[in-house]
Parts: sequence; structure tokens; C-alpha cells
Amino acid sequence: MKKILLLDYDHTLYPSTLTTLKAVDDRINLYIRTFLGFSEAEADEARTRLWDKYGTTLKGLEELHGVDREHYCDFIHAIEEHHLPPPDPRLHEWLARMPHPFYIFTNARMDWAVRGLKAMGLGTILPQGMETAARAATDFLGPRLEGIFDIAFMDWEGKPNRQAYAKVDAHLRERHGPDIRVHFADDRQDNLESARERGWSTIWIAPHTAPKVVGDEFDRVASSLTDIDPESLA
Repeated sequence: MKKILLLDYDHTLYPSTLTTLKAVDDRINLYIRTFLGFSEAEADEARTRLWDKYGTTLKGLEELHGVDREHYCDFIHAIEEHHLPPPDPRLHEWLARMPHPFYIFTNARMDWAVRGLKAMGLGTILPQGMETAARAATDFLGPRLEGIFDIAFMDWEGKPNRQAYAKVDAHLRERHGPDIRVHFADDRQDNLESARERGWSTIWIAPHTAPKVVGDEFDRVASSLTDIDPESLA
């Protein structure tokens, strides 16, 4: 079977020890306080509660408060440049050895993933039309990313919603044929559980705060993508 690799972006392509998502969480809390009038404690509680229940905080805010999704995304992703993940030579080397078609599958909006990849020196792997006109000398030169499945592609029904996986799966089989084996790497266990239900191979990139895992709940467990063999994905 032809192998297809799906990669989550946040805390999968870069370490969970970075401040990137903490900066986004702070912006989410600020959004809830500013536009919904919550206190600081109420905003933080709402962010995590809605994230747990709906898969994304945005989905819960839409359902309960009628929040405009584009306005929300514009606001929360306006973090300062120093919070973006830097280039990672080990990841660059790993991607250079990747022989399989690979995609990003993220609950974020497209511009967030593109901005992050460029900050990581990966602007040249972006699909046609997304890359910068002038490429920096430090940009990684390697296989090109086949595509980015973002929250808009999923009709704003993000992971772990089963509809999101069905749409991605259908696209992959239409493009690459039915005889494929999808390997999916993510840092969230609930996202991987939905992938396993579809018969995808699952790779848990365990956050640095996660407890040690014993057993075979997922096909692979690693602290970094670079711990996975890029050819066998084992």
C-alpha cells in the first residue's frame, strides 16, 4: 500500500515546550474578556472547557455566543514574531528523507500554518501559490508539502469531529487512489482516537507534560517526529 503521512501542525511539527500555543491561549483569553465581558478566571475556564467539549474553543464560542470565526482567528493569531517556532535542523533533515506524500491536517486556519512554516524556514515546501516570492537563503530545500487541510477545508468542523476525517480521507483517496495507508501524527489523543476509528495508523507525539504511556493504544508513541523513521514510519 502507498503510504500517506498526515501531520498536525501545533505541538507536532514543533515542540510543546515552546511558547507558541501559550501565546495563542493568552490571545484567546483576551478575546473572551474583551468581546464577551468575562473575567480573567472565567475566560481561562471557558477556553479549556469549550476546547474539551467541542474540539476547538472557537466552535463552542460560535455555538454559545455567536462569535464571528474570521474575526476570532484574526485576533488570536496576532501573536508577536518571537513566539513563532524557529527553524529546527533535525526536522529539516527528517523531512528531507521523507519519501512519502505528506500533508498538514490542522484545526487552525490556513494562514496560521503558513506563517508558522515560514518562520521555521520551511517556506519552500509549501504547495504552489503559498510560498514566498523571494526565498531566504536559509530556507529548507526538500520535498514539497502536498497540501494543508485547515479548519476552513473541514467546513469549520475540526478534529476530533469524525466529519473532518471523512472529508480528508475522501480527498486523499480521490487524489492517490483507494490503495493507500494513512499515517497520522498528532499531539492530542482524542484526535488520534478518531483517526484510529477510520483505520488510519496513529502516531502520538506526546507533549512534554504527558505521562509515560504503557501499552499499545496507538501504533507509535514518540516525543518528536524525528524519533520516527521517515521511510517506514515505524
